[in-house]
Amino acid sequence: MKDIPLIKKSKNLLSLIAVNLALTFVCVESLSLAFYFINHKMFFYTRSKTQEQVITELERTGVRLDESIVERLHPFFGYVLKQGAFTKEELGLKVNSQGFFSLYDYPFVKQKENQFIIGFFGGSVSNNFVNDEYVTKRFSEKLKKFPEFANQEIIVLNFANGGYKQPQQLLILNYFLALGQKFDMVVNIDGFNEVALSNLNNKSQVDLGMPSVQHIQPLTGLANNSLSLEVMSSIVKISETKKQLKETINKLENCQLALCYSLTSLRLKRLAGEYQQEIIIYDRNVKQSNATDGKNNIVYIPKAKSILDDGKAFEKMAATWYESSLMMRQLLAKRKISYFHFIQPNQYYPTKRVFTEEEKRLYVISDSPYSSAIKRGYPLLLSKAEDLRKLNMNIFSAVNILDNTKETVYKDACCHYNEIGDELLANYISSSIIQELRKSKK
Repeated sequence: MKDIPLIKKSKNLLSLIAVNLALTFVCVESLSLAFYFINHKMFFYTRSKTQEQVITELERTGVRLDESIVERLHPFFGYVLKQGAFTKEELGLKVNSQGFFSLYDYPFVKQKENQFIIGFFGGSVSNNFVNDEYVTKRFSEKLKKFPEFANQEIIVLNFANGGYKQPQQLLILNYFLALGQKFDMVVNIDGFNEVALSNLNNKSQVDLGMPSVQHIQPLTGLANNSLSLEVMSSIVKISETKKQLKETINKLENCQLALCYSLTSLRLKRLAGEYQQEIIIYDRNVKQSNATDGKNNIVYIPKAKSILDDGKAFEKMAATWYESSLMMRQLLAKRKISYFHFIQPNQYYPTKRVFTEEEKRLYVISDSPYSSAIKRGYPLLLSKAEDLRKLNMNIFSAVNILDNTKETVYKDACCHYNEIGDELLANYISSSIIQELRKSKK
C-alpha cells in the first residue's frame, strides 16, 4: 500500500515527460514547417517529389552522383560530355552528338523565318545559364518583353561546358561556323576559368593555353595509365562521398515529417560541402601526376619549360583571353553576327557585396585554390576589357551585379549561383543586350 503514492508520482512524472516531449516535437515540427515554407514557398505535406530536382541542383554545382568522369577526350575541343550523361527525357534535354547538353543537335538549322539563334559560349556558368533557360525560359522571356524581340522565337544553343576557357570558346566557334552553324547572336560568359583554372595549369607546369588540367588530366591519365596513388585515393574518397549523398537524397525523398526533411537537408548540404573539399584535394593531388616527362604517353599535352612566376603567368593568361575574345568578335563581325561578352561575378573578387552568414560559412573558403588567382587575375581581365571596349566590343563587367542584394546568391565554393543569382545575371545580360542594340540603331 505504501508503494501506491510512489507509483502515482512515477506515472505523473512519466505523463509530464510525455507531454513535454510531445509539445517539444510539435514546436520543432512547426519550426521545420515554417523553415520549409520560407525556402520553398509551399506547404511541406503537399510537396511534390523532389529527388530529381535535388539531383539536378547538385549536378549543376559539379556534384556528379553517377560516373566520376563524364567527360570524353575530343580531338579539337580537349573534352566534351559523354553522350547520355545528364539526360532529362521529360524536357527533351540530353548531351547531343557533339558533346553539349542541349535541346538541339548541331548544326541547328532554322525551321521558321522568325527564329532567332543565340549561341552561348563559356564554362560551367554559361552552361548553367543555358540549362536554366531551357527549363525556365527566363532569359528569352526577358528579351521578348522588348519590342525588338517581341515577335521572335528565340532559339538558345549551348556551346559551353564545365571548365572551358579561352581559347576553347574561339576554337569551338570556328569549328561550328565551318560546319555551317548559323547564328544571329553569340554570347560569351567567362572570366573565372581563364584565371582560376589557367593558374592550376601553370602550377602543374602545363601550357596555359591548354584545356583545364583539372578536367583534362583525369582523361589523359586514364588513357596513359599514369594516375598517381594519391589521385586514385582522392577518387575513392569522392566516390564514397557520392554514395553517402545518394543515400541522403533517398532518405530526403522518404521523409514524412518536416523535421526529418530539415535535418536531412542539413546533412545533404554538409556532404555537398565535403564533396567540394575533396575536389579541391583531388586538384592538388592531380599535380603530382604531371611529374613524369610524358615521353611515352599516348595523349600529348604540351608542358611548359618551367612554372611561371605569378606576374608573368597572369599577364599571359590575360593576353590569351584578350586575343581570343578579339578574334571571336572579328570573326563574327565579318558575318554581321552580334557578339556580347560578359565577365562573370565571383565571390573571390572583392566588391562591395556583403556576404550572408550562409555564404561565409559554406561558399567562401579562405584557402580555396581559386581565391588568390581571382584576386590577381580579375583586375588584369577588367583592364583588358577596357581596351576591348575602346575597340567597340560589346563587353561588360558583371562583377558588381550581385552587390545590392542581401540574400544568398551563391550555391557552392567555386563560382556558381542559386536561383536568385541566376535571375540577376539574366536581368543584367538581357538588359545590356537591349541597351547596346538600341545604341547601334541611333
